[in-house]
Amino acid sequence: MFAEEFGQLRMTEPSKVIHIRNVGHEINENDLLQLVQPFGVVMKLVILRAKNQALIQMHDVSTAANVLQYYETVQPSIRGRNIYMQFSSHQELTTTDPNSLGTKGGEQGMEPNRILLVTVHSMLHPITVEVLHQVFSPYGFVEKIVTFHKLAGFQALIQYHLHQSALQAKIALQGRNIYDGCCQLDIQFSNLNELQVNYNNDRSR
Repeated sequence: MFAEEFGQLRMTEPSKVIHIRNVGHEINENDLLQLVQPFGVVMKLVILRAKNQALIQMHDVSTAANVLQYYETVQPSIRGRNIYMQFSSHQELTTTDPNSLGTKGGEQGMEPNRILLVTVHSMLHPITVEVLHQVFSPYGFVEKIVTFHKLAGFQALIQYHLHQSALQAKIALQGRNIYDGCCQLDIQFSNLNELQVNYNNDRSR
């Protein structure tokens, strides 16, 4: 899929996609985001575990260039491991890797936006709008929350003010439990542009 990246050290044309090498198994998506988010919006990220590499797509070429320019003078490292960055030979990430952000196919394939579709598995304790707000608000201003029950179980739509907040929440909370041993979060990007909330109650805000 990204074969031309591997082992490639030559300079390529400027791209909004950054190729990162020496990404150990102890390094996760949030670690990588912390290195590049100060420079601008991250659109997509995929870690290629088999190759110890990662690809990050920034909002535009100038943002990616600023990242690389900074890390030419400061050695980037995560958990004591030096990593190495360069422009990717890809101008866009169009990956089908299930571990990437912005994958293709189904709800999970939606491009990152500011609305998250959250499914709660193993729900042994009741989950309220207030509980969801407490869980998701540390990552940014939550504008609206709507909860409902479907065949998949208890679900919620959570709308942030900013796209970046939704992206951070998805990375940080995906697969986590709200309570010890239960209420596991399965988070995807919704295909909705705006949530409609007609009134505030125990199911919507």
